[in-house]
Amino acid sequence: MALQRSYLLSWLTALAAATRCPNPEEITANLTVGYDEFAHPGQLTGEPVQVEIMLFVASIVQVNQKDQQLAMEGYYRSAWTDPRLNLTQWPGCEALIIPTKSWPFWQPDIYFDNSVKEWYGAGGLTISPNGYVYRSERFSHVFGCPMSYSTLPFDKQTCVVRMSSYAYDVSNVAANIFQAGGVDLPADYKGTTEFALQPPYSRVQTEYYGVGANQKGYNFVLLYFELQRMPDSFMMFVFVTCILFTFVSWSGLFINRTVAPARVAIAVIPVLIMLNLENNVISNLPPLNYLTWITSYLLLMKFFCLSAVFEYGLVSFLIQLETSRERQFEAFKHLAETVKKKAKEDHGGVSKEHSGKNMVSAAPKIYPSRGIYPGEGFEGVPPPPNPGWEVTEPDGEEDAEEIDLQKKFHQVYRLFDRDNSGELSWKEVQAGFRRLGQYWSRDQVMELFYGLGIVGKGKRMTTADFKRFMMDIQKYLPGKAMNITFGERPPSYQVDLVFRWAYISGRREALEKSLEAWKMVTFGAGEALEDLVPFAEDVPVTDLDFEDETEGEGFLWQPVDEEVAQRVNNMITTVLESLR
Repeated sequence: MALQRSYLLSWLTALAAATRCPNPEEITANLTVGYDEFAHPGQLTGEPVQVEIMLFVASIVQVNQKDQQLAMEGYYRSAWTDPRLNLTQWPGCEALIIPTKSWPFWQPDIYFDNSVKEWYGAGGLTISPNGYVYRSERFSHVFGCPMSYSTLPFDKQTCVVRMSSYAYDVSNVAANIFQAGGVDLPADYKGTTEFALQPPYSRVQTEYYGVGANQKGYNFVLLYFELQRMPDSFMMFVFVTCILFTFVSWSGLFINRTVAPARVAIAVIPVLIMLNLENNVISNLPPLNYLTWITSYLLLMKFFCLSAVFEYGLVSFLIQLETSRERQFEAFKHLAETVKKKAKEDHGGVSKEHSGKNMVSAAPKIYPSRGIYPGEGFEGVPPPPNPGWEVTEPDGEEDAEEIDLQKKFHQVYRLFDRDNSGELSWKEVQAGFRRLGQYWSRDQVMELFYGLGIVGKGKRMTTADFKRFMMDIQKYLPGKAMNITFGERPPSYQVDLVFRWAYISGRREALEKSLEAWKMVTFGAGEALEDLVPFAEDVPVTDLDFEDETEGEGFLWQPVDEEVAQRVNNMITTVLESLR
């Protein structure tokens, strides 16, 4: 009995030893006996090794737009079957877990084809009883990602991560994806604060390298990460800021054009703001040989703001011309006073030796002169078509003064009588005073005519009437005009008025075009602007219904998120409604 009990105890001890799972060091030492870690499992089976690959992306660390790179971190997972590593000889072992990275077994040489920078952290290896090997390790990589910014800030960037075996072609190692897919994400992960991550997808393709007999195929696992930019910050801090400061530039056109410091400041400051916004946008982008949507808009707004600077340069030049003409009007009034003074002296007593001369006080007939008198005169007097008035040599100081006065009077009259008819219509009088910096309305000219007794349709001012006007200019000068038309205003004011209208009209059209471009980009639709924004009809802009007409899977430019689209649309349509 004691002997039977001893045999039973020995048998149970042997059975327990056979069914227990040794420690990993014992199993590893046993499995590596005669194991060639440089030979892949397919050399035993005669078939390529199927290596499954997956990236579990914990987060996207950075989207570097300037360097066109995508940084992400997570877990790199791969799995394959190695019959040499089966654990059937240890029935009690369900799996072998090796936490260290110094694994003395064959592993696939999977590499990241477009990685720029790589880092690996902790990892582990799990071997199932049937030889199925599962490896997982922490990674933080930076990948190259060519980007297109033509539709910025409504762009969608597609970054591709490429993985394959480096040394083994497809006949030895066939890289593939897990049955669940090549990419996995946390359940609540949506992307970065700037980019919304669309559901990633993966596929496998075979690429061939080499020439002729040396050509070999390699399986590449391609992981696609679609990043849809959220344009809210661009729209709020760039787009809306552009609109506001172009309105600031436009409002400067209503400041009195003669107040140069205020006009210059309010014209230049928006230009500096546009340059600053443009630099901020461009500084985050690589050197581009094309315009993006937002840089095109910034360039357009910069031209609008610069146009206000150039416009005031033109206005300032016209103001200088008007000022010089006003000086001519002062000279005209001085001449009138001189004529009046001379007339009084002559009426007080005319000497016999001068009684036959063509005196100004006798209201002489005006003849065309030979040209501009070399003394003090008026600009803009055209040369006469023919000589008709001979200038005699003065025979005394008084004669010289009278001849000089006669010539000046003639020059003034020629400013008005451009057709040498000897009579002036109201339009000629109005145009003449414009040349002297006096911008009279038709009513003011007619008031002058009524004051001189020139009444009736078609009546014209004669030289005698003009002389009477000069004899008492203060008496006949008209008062302020009640109404003055656009064509009767000073040139500098005309330029300001035209530019105000042109500026705001161009701004509104620019906003409409921006809305059209935004719709076409974000919704992938090619409708005309009339179909999208019926401005010609009495339809509120807020009633626009944006529908997604993009069909088909795998389309590169998918519509943006509906919520993002609606927010941006609300901002743009609000601005458009303010201009209606």
